[in-house]
Amino acid sequence: MKRTLSVLLAVAVMLTSVFALSSSAFAEDSLAYSQEYMSSEYYTKLTTALNDHKDSTTQERMLAVALSQEGYKNFATEGYDLDQARQEGKLWTGKELRMNDNLTGNTEYTRWAQRYIMDRDEASQYADYDWCAIFVSWCLYQAGYYSKEQLKKYYYAYIVDPRIFYDADSWIESFNLNQRLVYYPPKAHHKLDAMPWNTYYNVDVDPFDIPYKPGGLVFFCWNGTGDYYSHVGIVVSYDKDTHVLTYTNGNSDGMVITRKIDLDTEESFRGQAYCKNADRILAYADYDQITPPAQKAITTDTPAVSWDLGATSGLKIKTNSESVMASVDLDGSYYGSIIESNMVFHEGLLSIGRSELSGLDVGTHTLGLNFDDGSTNVTLNITDIEHMPNGLIGDADLNGIVTIVDATMIQRYDASMTDFTDEQIAMADVDKDGNATILDVTLLQRYLSGFDVVLG
Repeated sequence: MKRTLSVLLAVAVMLTSVFALSSSAFAEDSLAYSQEYMSSEYYTKLTTALNDHKDSTTQERMLAVALSQEGYKNFATEGYDLDQARQEGKLWTGKELRMNDNLTGNTEYTRWAQRYIMDRDEASQYADYDWCAIFVSWCLYQAGYYSKEQLKKYYYAYIVDPRIFYDADSWIESFNLNQRLVYYPPKAHHKLDAMPWNTYYNVDVDPFDIPYKPGGLVFFCWNGTGDYYSHVGIVVSYDKDTHVLTYTNGNSDGMVITRKIDLDTEESFRGQAYCKNADRILAYADYDQITPPAQKAITTDTPAVSWDLGATSGLKIKTNSESVMASVDLDGSYYGSIIESNMVFHEGLLSIGRSELSGLDVGTHTLGLNFDDGSTNVTLNITDIEHMPNGLIGDADLNGIVTIVDATMIQRYDASMTDFTDEQIAMADVDKDGNATILDVTLLQRYLSGFDVVLG
């Protein structure tokens, strides 16, 4: 299987959503399933699996969901009749049908991702995606692993336009798995070394000794190099004596299918490089034991921040959150597709790129920051220095943003400890009295503390 290009539906790890099991599953929301799918055998098998496993663990229920879809075939699979696919519920009626070179376009699972999670309309939802990670997320959602709201938050936190076609190199992070339950064989060092902000607990685990459990997630690098995640599957079973791993997966030859891999064998598996199959295992993860983090008051050292459209860099906001992901609202509405496409959140420090901010309108905005362990708001003032004769008021260091560093610089200038250019003096003169003084420092500090202060 070629290196997968995939929408990564990032998974929230909180088990806060109680799944309402019924013969219609989530059918109360008309966007959750296509009418074609609901009339198919796969929908019947899905609801049967959910009812039969309502008392099972999340991991066991998720596997049952995946196995219920066995045989679902991409309608574009070679030799598969389009009208037959539509009749069997494997294709939903739409305005446009597209396929990529691998014939991995429209499926019920990609439809769900685009229509139900991404809120795309009928005219724009038909994009071409490889769908192994989408299928895993769909199964987790059906099993009640997270709510729609959590999925939308975590999906957008890592995977939003225009990053939607990027290589699938961050699946462990995107699924937001508890690192204490993730096991990495030696081959995974290529990935771990590239992601130093995470803490790893189970490193250099022999791939033969990984505690594979039914329903757990297994991540592959088909060429055996460990350089990237190329596929994700769901463990069905593992024979410790023969070292045969059985897994079910989506988008394997254009269908949902269960396969076996002998970890002892050296071969050219799935059309990839000749190597030992054990080297193709890049990670394994459980998730049943994960519990939601305690909620707390989120604080930040920059409750108000200004940023100019002419700045050469983005901005950073330090918080006390211990989450590994964040989502962003702007003025009360979700705004992830703009801000989060290249956002980095590490150890409480939120970094937002210049390209994401440059699309915002000039003026004052409320930036809502939402984490696993709480939420907070930050006042964001967007300016445009080219259209403001007085520049960005308060920006004493002329770096395009207003922070506590500017207040400190004005203090030093007022104490004759540093010199300012005429432009710096003009920017530091917050109260517009013609001087940069301690009064300007006070106003700037109040502004940065979230008080209703207008700069300039």
